Amino acid sequence: MSPIVLADPDLRFADPDLRFAGLVAHRSTGVVMITDPDGPADTRIMGIVHSALRRDLLRIEVATSTKTWQETHRVALADHVLWMMDFLHHHHESEDRGLYPRVVQCNPDTAPLVERMNADHRTIEPAIATVEEAARDFRADRPGSGEALRAALSRLSEVLLPHLEREEREMMPLVSRSITDAQWRAWDEEFNIEPKSMQQLGKEGNWLIDGLDDSSRDHVVHLVPPVPRFVLLHVLGIRHRHDFAALWKGTDAASIPSQPIPKAA
Repeated sequence: MSPIVLADPDLRFADPDLRFAGLVAHRSTGVVMITDPDGPADTRIMGIVHSALRRDLLRIEVATSTKTWQETHRVALADHVLWMMDFLHHHHESEDRGLYPRVVQCNPDTAPLVERMNADHRTIEPAIATVEEAARDFRADRPGSGEALRAALSRLSEVLLPHLEREEREMMPLVSRSITDAQWRAWDEEFNIEPKSMQQLGKEGNWLIDGLDDSSRDHVVHLVPPVPRFVLLHVLGIRHRHDFAALWKGTDAASIPSQPIPKAA
């Protein structure tokens, strides 16, 4: 799928931040990005996705330490955990099937690290399955299911968190040097946008920006053109933000922001 480069300096958009040349629009979704399509891949969204995963793993750990909260939020929490595991599974699948083969094709020297990423994914998948089983038991209020869910999430964190950090610190710089931003966007659209409904994208988008710093939030929302952005934020987003806020209400988890990795020394 080839991008359309819009280079007319007189273009006018509803959002003043988009009133300049050098925009890329993909044919099928109309996604507009401020980017140089022939420049290095802008992989910032990968770190933002990882930060949201770290944030909610920490929120769940904090929230489930309150027994009364568990009793009143059991079903909602279990459903959220199952949604996160599905998201994580498809996130890794999109990398294995789409992103990393493309990176190796463009830069064969990346193959050893890509294989490490794939091996990490193979290690993480059984941990995801264990969390899913524990979440279903927790949803059904089976005896001991709360402790089992916390143990399963702890095990997942042990294998997932080092992988996320390694991917951000080691793999993403190689990705940026190996493929162009247009190639990155084409992968993202094919695997992470086109297969999903507007409802799914609305939930994911509002989940990503929950607790983000202003700069990262601005980056995420401006990956979407003005009209769909309005729908995602101000139509679909109202319910999703309400649901996310209600999930953590009454616990210290509500104040936990997005969790980026510490900057390298």
